[in-house]
This record gives sequence, structure tokens and C-alpha cells, in this order.
Amino acid sequence: MHRLLTRLLTAVVLLAGTPLATGAPGPDLGALVERAWALARAAEARDARATAIDARTQAIEAPFPGAPEVSMELRNDLPRWSRLPGTTTSSTRGFAEIAPGVSVPLWLPGQRDAQRRVGARERDLLSTSSRALRLQIAGEVREAAWALRVARADERVQQAREAAGAALLADVERRVAAGALAPVDALSASAERIAAAAAVREAHDAVAIAVSRLRQLTGTDDVGDIAETPGDDLRLDAHPALAAARDTVEVARARRDERQATRRDNPRLTAIARFERDAYGQDWRNTVRIGIAVPLDTEARNAPRLSEASAALVDAELALQRLQRAHQAEVERARTALAGAQAGAQAQAERAAVLRRARAAVERAFAAGELGLPEVLRVRAQALDAELAHERAREHTGRAVARLNQALGDTP
Repeated sequence: MHRLLTRLLTAVVLLAGTPLATGAPGPDLGALVERAWALARAAEARDARATAIDARTQAIEAPFPGAPEVSMELRNDLPRWSRLPGTTTSSTRGFAEIAPGVSVPLWLPGQRDAQRRVGARERDLLSTSSRALRLQIAGEVREAAWALRVARADERVQQAREAAGAALLADVERRVAAGALAPVDALSASAERIAAAAAVREAHDAVAIAVSRLRQLTGTDDVGDIAETPGDDLRLDAHPALAAARDTVEVARARRDERQATRRDNPRLTAIARFERDAYGQDWRNTVRIGIAVPLDTEARNAPRLSEASAALVDAELALQRLQRAHQAEVERARTALAGAQAGAQAQAERAAVLRRARAAVERAFAAGELGLPEVLRVRAQALDAELAHERAREHTGRAVARLNQALGDTP
């Protein structure tokens, strides 16, 4: 009995007599987000989009809004044998004509500046979208890291309960063998032991799932100090997702203005040189022709394009308004959840303190021979449950802080 009591008390003291560690050496939250960012190759995608914007910007600075066209026309007498029915026979006197030409599109007034504004707004959107994507990845990492922390805390709870159940079963079986307890007590203790073992397996599976998710995101399941301090509402206006939505509105507005500035297709300037002679031996006549073609401004062309651009602007503005309301509600929910988690942690701390004193009292009584072992085990199990519930409450409080900072747009 003394050996059993010694093993049981040692296990309980190790698991419940001192607060459990809240962190382990390993990457902090910022390092985990960096790992996830690198694995997502988001920087490569951002650089590729930046290259596309640079290419469009360079095209705007070109002399022409489109590609020039080069043409060449040749004209000669047909040979005599090529006479078509109903036509006269060709004389093949040596008539020849060569007409090389070039045609270039021209910028419309204000078109280049309008496209420059579109490019500038797209560059701003690329920057804020990248920040928003990083925040999204940070949110996924936060959830995965805290899910692992909570799952491991739950696993420790179940393991401690299983150890207490195993010790209790051994003591009950010894007492049943000695005739001090009824056999039904051993069956009850065995059922409790089996239930605790099943709970440990379930908790272990939950840890494995959480590990897999975190490893998928970051390439590691090593979690260090990921605790955060609650942010404030002053950062809400700078939320990356809201900033990206505002820049989306500006891009849509710039594109609508660009459509309004280009209400017709680009004019084309054409220059054609003509070299011709009437017959063999005659002099060549050299002439040049310059012309311009100006497309007309028609509703058939412009109405669909302007309507589409205006509709895209309205959609972007409405999306921004919806996102603003959603984020405000999300912050309020996160603050409420944090307050509840903090209150729960405080209650669990008070319960743990009370049961710590109760444990000390029953241990003194047991040492004096005033209490039996079952009462000592019961109070120690309660104290263990209180200590581990307090730890679990701290983990849930930390996750609530992380969710609040995520709602506020705080990227580690």
C-alpha cells in the first residue's frame, strides 16, 4: 500500500502540484508566419504581378498606343497568256507600281494620363493585397498553432486522469482482494479506467490532426511562445483587408475614368510612298500620300463599356461597405469572447487555489491517520482537474487574444 501510495502521490504532484509549462523552445508566431509565407510562395506571385504592372507601365510610355503596321503593294501588267474571259489581252508594256507604307496608331488626348492613373492604383492594390494575404495566412497559422496548444493541453488532462484512474483501480482491486470493498467497486473503477483510456486515445488523435495541419502550413510542428497582447481599435482603419478593398474601389474608379477618356478607338496615321511608271523606258513618278483615320464616338461602342466600368465601381464600393460592417462585428465578437475567456480563466484560477488548500488539508489529515486513501485520491483528483482546467482556460484565453488581433488586422 505504501508503494502504491508513493507512486500515486508522485504522479499527482508531478502533474498537478506545480503549474504546467505554457510554452516550449521553438519558433514564435512571427517565425511560423514567415515559414507559411515562404511555403505558400506568395512573394513569387506578388513579384510576378508586379512585373505585369511594370510591363503595362512601360507600354504606356511608348510613342504609340499599339503596334505600327507596315504594308507593301506591287502592281504590274499581267502576261498575255493570263487573259481572263471577257477582258482584253494585256499589252505587257512594262507598267509597274511599288507602294510601301506605314500606319501607326496615335494617343488620344488624356488617354495616356488615364492609363497611368490605372497603373498607379493597381500598384497600390498589389501592395495592400499582399498585406491582406499575409494577414490571411497569419490567421490560418494562429488557428493551427493554438489548436495544437489546446489539443496538447487536453491530452495532458486526459493522461493525468488516466494515471489517476489506474492508481485508483489498483488500490480498489487490492482492497477487494483483502475483503475491505465489494467486487462491484472494482467493476466501477475498471469502467472509469477504460473510459479514461478511450479519452486519451481521442485526445491523441486530436493532437495528431492539429500537428498535421500546422505542419502543412509551416513545415513544422514545433511551437514556441505564441502569446500575444490584445490590440486596440485604432488599428482597425489600417486593416489590410479593408485597405485592399479601398484600393479595389480606386482601381475600379480609375478604370471607369479611363473608359470615359477613351470614347473612341485610336486614330491611325498612314504614310504611303508610291513609285510608278507607265511603260518600259519611261521615267518613274515618285509620290507620297499621308492620311489619318479618326474613328467616331458612338453609343454602340461606348455605352456597354462605360456601363460595365460603372457597375464594377458600384460592386467594389458595396463590397467595401459590407467588409467594413463585417469587420466591425468580428471585432466586437472577438472582444466579447476574450472577456468571457478571461473571466473563465479567473474562475478556474480561484478554483485551483481553493482545491490546492483542500489538498494540503487532506494530506495533513491522511498523515495523521484521520482520513483514508480514497478521500485523499478524490481531493487530489479534484485538485489535478482544477490545475489542468486552469491551464486549458489560459490556452483558450491566448487563442481569444490571437483571434482579436486577427480581427484587428495585426500581422505578426
